[in-house]
Amino acid sequence: MKTFFTILSLLIISSAAFAQNGDYDELMSKSRKARTTSTILVATGPVIAAGGIGTLIYGVIQNDIGDPVELYDSQGNFVGYGDPKKHTTEIVVGAAGALVGIGLALTSIHFSNKASDLKREARKAKLKASTDRISIPGLQNGIATNSMKQFKLSLMIPIGR
Repeated sequence: MKTFFTILSLLIISSAAFAQNGDYDELMSKSRKARTTSTILVATGPVIAAGGIGTLIYGVIQNDIGDPVELYDSQGNFVGYGDPKKHTTEIVVGAAGALVGIGLALTSIHFSNKASDLKREARKAKLKASTDRISIPGLQNGIATNSMKQFKLSLMIPIGR
């Protein structure tokens, strides 16, 4: 009965160790990449939004001013004034730029949360199962020729931050 419980507990522990999302270094690397992406998005988003808003304001002001277009004939003589130029392209591009910039800034929130979650996951207590080859001096009359496999369970508990 003791053997059964020992095997069952080792099976549960090893399956829990293999079910974890990765080792500390891998999770911290993913966390740093997500934090860098978040920083880039939060820096570029408002810049693009400001450019879009500026372009939008320029288009609206130019439509309101409505300076008429001067018309000239083929000899270069002034003929009169035509309809004022419409600046709908500037308005549409400015609105699209503002929306894209705001979207980028808001997307940075997702990456920031992901970086925090990955860092928290990396710092949890981990149970790691592995096999190593170890040399036992004096076994089979030599150090280099004997290598035994050893099953290792390591419990890593973070201390501090």
